Amino acid sequence: MSLVSLPPELRSLCRKLTTTKPNQLPSILPLLLKDIQRCQGPLSAPQEAKTGANSTEAAVLVHKLRTQITTLLNGRTVEGRFAAVVLVKAFIETGGWECLRLSDAWVKGLLSILQKRDPLVTKDLCVVTLTKIYVMLQSYQTLVREIATPTLPTFAQACLGIMKPPSSSKAPTPSFNFVQTMLDAFSTLVPLFPTTLRPFGGQLRSVTRQYLAPTSSDDAFIPSGLRESSRRLVIRLHMTAAKNGGADEWAKHLNALIKEFHVTADHVLRAVHENWESTTGYTHQTVSFENEPAGGGDAPDQFPKWQGIQSGSERMISLLEYIGVCLCCSTKVAVTLPISALFDILTRIASISPPAPGREKTAASQTNNAIGREEKDDLWAVFPDIQVAVMKLCQLLINRLERNYVPLAQETLDCMLRMFETGYRLPQLRETTFGVVSTMLPLCGPTMSKPNVASLALVAKTCCRDLLGHAGHIKAPKTPTPTVVNGNKTKNITQNSDLFLTNITEEQTLQSTLTPSHLKTAENLLAAFFSYLPQHYINSALRSQLLKTAILCRVKDAQIASVLHPSRDRSGRIPQVILPFLYRQFPHDESIEVLRFNFRPMTASVKADFADGGDYADDEDAAMAEPADGYAFDKPFEAAATQDDDTEMVVDDEPATSSKVEPSPPATALPVEPSPFLAEPISSSSTKPEPVAAAPAVTESPVHTMTTRSLKRKSSSGVDAAAATKKRVEVEKKGRGKGKKAAAAVEETTTTATTAEDDPGFSSVGSLVESTLKKTVLVPKEAADDDDDSDDESVHLNMELDSDGDEEDDE
Repeated sequence: MSLVSLPPELRSLCRKLTTTKPNQLPSILPLLLKDIQRCQGPLSAPQEAKTGANSTEAAVLVHKLRTQITTLLNGRTVEGRFAAVVLVKAFIETGGWECLRLSDAWVKGLLSILQKRDPLVTKDLCVVTLTKIYVMLQSYQTLVREIATPTLPTFAQACLGIMKPPSSSKAPTPSFNFVQTMLDAFSTLVPLFPTTLRPFGGQLRSVTRQYLAPTSSDDAFIPSGLRESSRRLVIRLHMTAAKNGGADEWAKHLNALIKEFHVTADHVLRAVHENWESTTGYTHQTVSFENEPAGGGDAPDQFPKWQGIQSGSERMISLLEYIGVCLCCSTKVAVTLPISALFDILTRIASISPPAPGREKTAASQTNNAIGREEKDDLWAVFPDIQVAVMKLCQLLINRLERNYVPLAQETLDCMLRMFETGYRLPQLRETTFGVVSTMLPLCGPTMSKPNVASLALVAKTCCRDLLGHAGHIKAPKTPTPTVVNGNKTKNITQNSDLFLTNITEEQTLQSTLTPSHLKTAENLLAAFFSYLPQHYINSALRSQLLKTAILCRVKDAQIASVLHPSRDRSGRIPQVILPFLYRQFPHDESIEVLRFNFRPMTASVKADFADGGDYADDEDAAMAEPADGYAFDKPFEAAATQDDDTEMVVDDEPATSSKVEPSPPATALPVEPSPFLAEPISSSSTKPEPVAAAPAVTESPVHTMTTRSLKRKSSSGVDAAAATKKRVEVEKKGRGKGKKAAAAVEETTTTATTAEDDPGFSSVGSLVESTLKKTVLVPKEAADDDDDSDDESVHLNMELDSDGDEEDDE
């Protein structure tokens, strides 16, 4: 037989199991598992229950291996049984169906170990192995009837006996990790075998009761993993309901959790006069003021007892997390979400305003005078944690409903902002708010009004401060000098003597470290401000602060969003284009390279008012009508203008073959919109002005025209096509010795500009305004004539191109 069908690992595996003592098997388990994984071919091949004289060598070895594992599984040594459990799981996973159909004896052996007094680690492996076998059996209905259905009740009863042993039993209390393993096993098996596990639903609810919403009043501390596993299991128990009643059972369970939250909140929030009214018919329950807040009970359908403000707040937070798990867990049938009841939770918590500087009178009017000051202080100490839990629940609901949450988006955002104003000093609340707002802006941001956009100013400034503080760009405040009263300094102020040392010359910075999740949510929110808000409603000072934060903190997504969603002033111009900064910070990024070669910021007409809803369709149509041979930002580098040794200018590698220039066409030529980059001709009463925008006719040299004010490359000309052609023809005449007399027939206007890349101040990130707001300088005709003697006839281009045709600098 070839080595492919009979790997050498199979012989080695059988020899090791035979020669190694059972108490030494755990030390060589890694080697045994590796050998089993390499024997997939023989283990998955068709096998016989019994071998005979005509059986192949592979079948004999596989049968021998199965017999050795069965012997270890039923042996007397603890180490041997532990190794057998591990080998059974690896054997079945590798062999597949051929090993599953012969696994009945192994399943019974595993169940017997689960009922013995073996170590918990061995029982833990038994639970995992049996769960894996049952999951693999679910695909084969015949094997389910033969193996799973008879043995699954025994498995459930054995696990329940371990989790809740009788009071008279001497069995050790299982660890929380083992309990979590068993609960995860039930969560996996309930959707697969709901009918078989239906009789154990009540016992599972009773066992998990203490793990669902724990508080500090409980006897033990419940880990977060155990809480999540128990909640997931209880939620999935609705699948065991008879006669397709899973949807009703799920809704009943969720409504019970919401009601329990409001009942607990009545006791915890008794120090506040609430003005909240439920939209689903819930009424406040009567609360006693004689004893401290308490709740819960000993009934099987109630949560454990709690006492005190701290425990009550923990119960409220646990219930909110429990409701969030209900929204995340999948169901077999369609269910109905009680959105109004869930929104009541948000409005109830958002309607309470904790005391803040300047709001002491308002907070005092909301509190109950029958409650002591100590309880009020405890309430305001735990109230931010409740707000954070409500925000997280709201974010889960938005993620679940997505676009269907649009009708409640704006009202939910208002509630979030009210809670943020009172607790933004806490980093956890800021992080949660940033995440919720960035999730909601795609839903309601594009349709927000100007007052609604202005209400986000505090969130935006806080986001900028967190990012700048994490990057180290916030200066530390100076120490105040002692006040002087009647010529004497106050004695209660202690100064730092190190501040008077002469070696301290630089200002100190405030370094604040954010968690990775906090930093990520702040960066996402910064990009969302540019992407989903109407930019003409954002205050110019606030937008400048957002741009400064994006550049200094190197937030690429926010910078790209600011370029793609620019802000225009009242004249329709784009005053701030930070594309040079973006390219400098990320020179090798492909997306930015594509943006650099294709971005064309278009300006509107001077009369258009963007804030008043001006129409820019004409500019967009003009941009689309730009000729293919015009000078644009997407032209290749080799199409740049070059200058020969004979001072002859060559544009687009097309030499001028004729120097004869004919006069401009008469006034009957087609009208062309005057370019804002050309100087307007000086009109006189005695002479009739010629059309400024009329292109000169060149006999053999092609003329390139420009119809839009699009962004150009540095290699392109900085003036329109007409002026560029006149300049080229004049240079040719000058090089051929025609003199200034022939050049005087051509009327020209020279425009000089500098790019942001040539600006010395561009290398400094702090010079944002100076490098991004360069103006186009218009040179008069006389000055252009004087510059004809210069050898450098190239014209540079301003990348922003934000100057208007009506503005001229007198430089």
